Amino acid sequence: MSSENAVDRRNAVCSASADRTISSSPLRHAPSGDVTMSAEDTWRWGDVRETDITPSWIGGDGIFTEGVDGEGRDVLRRRFPVSELPYASDVDSVTTLMRAAADRGIAPDVIESGPDYVIMRRMPDSWRSAKLDELRNPYLLWAVLEQRRRIHDIPLSQLPGVAHRSMLDQMAQMRDRCIADGVPLPRLVDRVLESLGPFLRRADEFREMAVPCHGDGAASNVLVDTAPDSGSAARPMLTGWTVCGIMDPIEDAGSVLAEVGPFCGVPASLISGMGLPSDALPVAQAYGIVNDVYWGIIGLWRSATSQDPTIDFAKYGLWRLQKAANQLVLPIGPASWLASL
Repeated sequence: MSSENAVDRRNAVCSASADRTISSSPLRHAPSGDVTMSAEDTWRWGDVRETDITPSWIGGDGIFTEGVDGEGRDVLRRRFPVSELPYASDVDSVTTLMRAAADRGIAPDVIESGPDYVIMRRMPDSWRSAKLDELRNPYLLWAVLEQRRRIHDIPLSQLPGVAHRSMLDQMAQMRDRCIADGVPLPRLVDRVLESLGPFLRRADEFREMAVPCHGDGAASNVLVDTAPDSGSAARPMLTGWTVCGIMDPIEDAGSVLAEVGPFCGVPASLISGMGLPSDALPVAQAYGIVNDVYWGIIGLWRSATSQDPTIDFAKYGLWRLQKAANQLVLPIGPASWLASL
């Protein structure tokens, strides 16, 4: 991307660092039938799992199928459809970071992966996705933040080829895609971006060194054990690695704030729990609003382009956009900080 185009994009949507784009590789179209596995005769697959989307986007970024591997272990296969190509990290990046996280007890074990799928160990039935109100529990939230911080500590030398991402760039690119594809966006998008203008124009001033990040703070991406054998809460794990990559850790913190901030408040421990300086809080809040706008745009784009009638992508997108607008006026939001820039 030329420097002239980068400046044009920055001026168009007050974005920053437009030369830091995601590196993606094309995925093959998922066939209507089963995927041919490397050991097809020893893998047994059940029916596609049905999921609900209220309000977190559970199952909207892949096709999940439970099965049993050749050694009798319960496994979960996730197939990556081509519909997520415009915003997701490439499959190699996802599986590479998932494997590194699994080695550290942060994610379920990855058993096998291919060009458009990953097979991971299915957690026992006592494990499930967390609910938003559970993140009010400071002990659970702290444990989740600690797991995210441990991802940041994975040496880059162990993650060859993992995509570099910028939340600001990804948001701007999805906005441009909607314009190019004729997908109408509500005026609320531009109003929120205009309010964020003082931050977006100076975003480079507030950056931290890029590190490995999960990138999606949705509560549904937190796996908790509801019946641990030890009698005490097991360390949570993370799933939903669609937008993981090498990025600014304050962006990662912003994705968490986008989820918990409007509903659970902004605990002081959130920034320190992720190993960030205390003065990064308003920056993370601003990124949280950008994160809501980003997923709001994705939801509206998916609504216009998806053939899946079981997921109300538009409702999800509008919910995220309204949440972004609300965070600009909440007393615990970054409005006063934005006014000072």
